[in-house]
Amino acid sequence: LVLWRASQTQQHKKIANPLIEQLYLTPFPLASDKILFTMKLPVYLLVILATCGLLENRMVDGQETATDPAETVETSTAAEDQPESSTSNTEGVHATDEPVQSGPFIDLFGTQLYSMEMVDETSAQLYANYTNEALSGKTVVGLYFSADWCGPCRQFTPELVSFYNRMNSRRGKKDQFEIIWISRCRDVDSYVQYFAQMPWLALPPEEAMGERGQKLGEKYKIKGIPGLVLLDDLGQVIVLDARNKVPQDKAGIGFPWRSPLAQLYVTLVPRSLRLMLKSQIDAVKAGFVGKLKGLVGLNRKASRPMGA
Repeated sequence: LVLWRASQTQQHKKIANPLIEQLYLTPFPLASDKILFTMKLPVYLLVILATCGLLENRMVDGQETATDPAETVETSTAAEDQPESSTSNTEGVHATDEPVQSGPFIDLFGTQLYSMEMVDETSAQLYANYTNEALSGKTVVGLYFSADWCGPCRQFTPELVSFYNRMNSRRGKKDQFEIIWISRCRDVDSYVQYFAQMPWLALPPEEAMGERGQKLGEKYKIKGIPGLVLLDDLGQVIVLDARNKVPQDKAGIGFPWRSPLAQLYVTLVPRSLRLMLKSQIDAVKAGFVGKLKGLVGLNRKASRPMGA
């Protein structure tokens, strides 16, 4: 079977076909002829093993790809028939190459976050980044809710940019602070123009201005903008009113403004253990909420009048 499969490739027909022909044309000895059987059997085994090793070594060492000319023509034709991909403003990875991502940040933000780089003084380029890669090594993640049409937001954004750069340039804590902008802009053009003023990441506009952005605002009790929420590396809340903390502590002496007990917990408990505990607590919480909703549903059904 190994020799037959090798004979189907263009590169190894010269090696495999003569051996297959020899095996087929040479009559296999009868069991009664013990001497001939004893002499022939090792030869068959050695030929097969040697050929397998030879083919394997040639394919690995030479890095050859067994390709049939007909298959090459078919592949080339199929490639020519495919339309050329158009150039887009967002530079990301192909969907087929996207890795499987999981974790608390994927649940919150989805699989991709945007970043922006200025091409020149008048144009900028958006880039799509995998969420887990973009947030790898970040110990504090801020959620910044703001919009271009909001006057207080336009005043606070430059202040937050300075604070962001200052925190990420601290000795021993370089680039450990990341911010994700949750846009409240009314259209994509406004989103792009306002994002050009920010050095951090952003939720894609369709996500930020859609259901995910709405749920994030509700989850973190955002009543008005600008709003800034700080999360730890597991997606747990550090502080909800960081928007007021930044002006009060411009040097970031107390950043990220954890409570003493929370700071002790983060310092002493390894991240892997904290992640395991969080997963167990979330599972218990989800089970409790599910049972509570079930009980509420049963009570509502029981309180309905007969015949309703």
